[in-house]
Amino acid sequence: MGEKTIQSIPVMPFALMIAVISAVIGLIIGIIYAGVFGVILSTVSHNTGVAGLGLLGILFGVGAVIIMPILGFIGGLIQGIIIAVLYNFLAPRIGGIKLRFKEEDFKPPQS
Repeated sequence: MGEKTIQSIPVMPFALMIAVISAVIGLIIGIIYAGVFGVILSTVSHNTGVAGLGLLGILFGVGAVIIMPILGFIGGLIQGIIIAVLYNFLAPRIGGIKLRFKEEDFKPPQS
């Protein structure tokens, strides 16, 4: 098996990948928040008789589904930039991450 070391990470491609992953996680969390808080506020509205809490739950749910991915993307982008810059600064000083690759015989696809 061949072992190679990552000497540096390109900052923006790495940051964009982390940002997109964070946005997807934010969307999942937003959907969960929308469901949970929608149910809670509609139940409170039904039990207390206070009008408008059900609508507030819907607005909060839609807001969570929209806002959480945006916040996740922005936070992930900043986090990715910081991680890549720190890695590029520290890798030459303390050594990079070593990865092992399995060497496979290349066989062209047969048609």
